[in-house]
Amino acid sequence: MNKPLSPKSRLLRPLIFRSATLSLVVGSALFIWPLAAAKSVLAQTQNQPKPAAPTVRYARGENVDLSEIVTEWRGYYEDVPVYLCVCQEDTCNQTQQWPYREYARYQLGLALGPTNGRIAEDSGANCFDIADNSRPNAPRTFSTAQVGEGETASEGAAPPTPSSAPPAPSATANDIPVATIINGGEGIRLTWPSGTTTEIPVAGSDWNISILDALDCTSTSLVETKTLSAQRVVGEVAVNSETGNIAVPVLLDSCVETDQSAVFVLDPDETGRYIFYRTQLPGSRNLPNEFSSYAFNSILAVRYWNGSLYVQQGTASGAESVVIFRPDTTPAGRYAGCGVVAVNEGSDRRKDSGRS
Repeated sequence: MNKPLSPKSRLLRPLIFRSATLSLVVGSALFIWPLAAAKSVLAQTQNQPKPAAPTVRYARGENVDLSEIVTEWRGYYEDVPVYLCVCQEDTCNQTQQWPYREYARYQLGLALGPTNGRIAEDSGANCFDIADNSRPNAPRTFSTAQVGEGETASEGAAPPTPSSAPPAPSATANDIPVATIINGGEGIRLTWPSGTTTEIPVAGSDWNISILDALDCTSTSLVETKTLSAQRVVGEVAVNSETGNIAVPVLLDSCVETDQSAVFVLDPDETGRYIFYRTQLPGSRNLPNEFSSYAFNSILAVRYWNGSLYVQQGTASGAESVVIFRPDTTPAGRYAGCGVVAVNEGSDRRKDSGRS
């Protein structure tokens, strides 16, 4: 038989029950409030305006990586040429249409399609297709098919049908040789207009350069400075049709899927003698002398336009950039700028360096 509750117990029990009920209600309120707040924040987030496209921000005068613009355009047109343009005049006025900017000498810009490329060149810029180095006045064959869900491409209209005429060849002075790679990149053969040929060894030569923050392939670690020598020529050399100087891209060392490269510029004569100069790629530290540089990555191409040297480089991850050297007191020129045209995972996008 159950023992009857004492008066005191009968008074306490309802209080305990009410207290438990109150705790349950308060606890439920504490649980429901964050859920309601989260829904409110989500609604506010959904109502926020969509971030402006890179081309829009660039036209506003903001500092936008060129690679972001390339990525945006590739979301509109997968195959339409994208031109990297370099101002070659004191100023290049492109304020009447996108990008609504005025560029200074050696400043980099972009143009989508041959029409915009020719307009940029009319303003005083030199432009080349980042895919195959062709010029806007003689573009490669391409498709104007639109892809993705882009709102409006900066080209504005479909690019015109490309001309089938090849670009006009540059005039060659009588004292400018034709350069050919020999022995798998171990040397260079120069053929002069007189018929004389000279050969210049590259592998095993004294072409060396002091590389800052170099990758030491023996220890697979970074070292402060390391002197490396040319192993072989990579790709093709470029001959300056105005001076006869020859830009030679070389591989210095390669390991851990990383190439360390350099560009030497030769000033040769018909007797077989030559002087070589080192292009100097800047980085986070000041270069101590004319014999030092930061390393290029894998060099994809070198070429001369209007006396300026353009070096296109890439990484194993697919990142690409173009480095420009303007004419200066030596044939190697002086670093004028770097434009990143493709950024992939794992690429180095240091703001204080010319490397990609």
